Amino acid sequence: MMREQKDSFVTQMKNDIEKSMAVLLVDYTGLTVAEERQLRKKLRESQVGYKVVKNTLMKRAVANTPYEGVSKFLKGTPTGVILGFGDPIVAAKHTVEFLKECEHLKIKGGIFDNKAITAKEVEALSKFPSRGELIAGILGMILGTGRTLAAQIKAPGGRLVGAIDAKAKDAENK
Repeated sequence: MMREQKDSFVTQMKNDIEKSMAVLLVDYTGLTVAEERQLRKKLRESQVGYKVVKNTLMKRAVANTPYEGVSKFLKGTPTGVILGFGDPIVAAKHTVEFLKECEHLKIKGGIFDNKAITAKEVEALSKFPSRGELIAGILGMILGTGRTLAAQIKAPGGRLVGAIDAKAKDAENK
């Protein structure tokens, strides 16, 4: 890679990290081409990016930033970068799910809320409900309250109609 290409890559990676809600660093040693394709496909469906980077270039991209602490994970093994552009939980969920299917992939660490996080923190992040799940839960609570209120308003009228109906049947039987 020429010097200009490296500088361009570092600038692009810096921009991608700043746009991302969560960044995960993975060790992809031993990952087959088929497994990598499967990972990329799964991530692409969720609007999550994946790039293979050189550790030295990634260190340059995070240098002098609030998340510079992530540099400690950029040693030794090759690094894949998973960029969660939309919902940060989705990137973590899909990565951890893929770990169960593929024994080669290992989480090194990541960036969340402009701070470096460990592999254990990434796993904990994956257990949180996603934005969509939270919205669905809130809507369920809101609609549930409305249904309960409607049932409570309707119940006395129903009991009244039932009582009148019972009196009418009694009157007919006599």
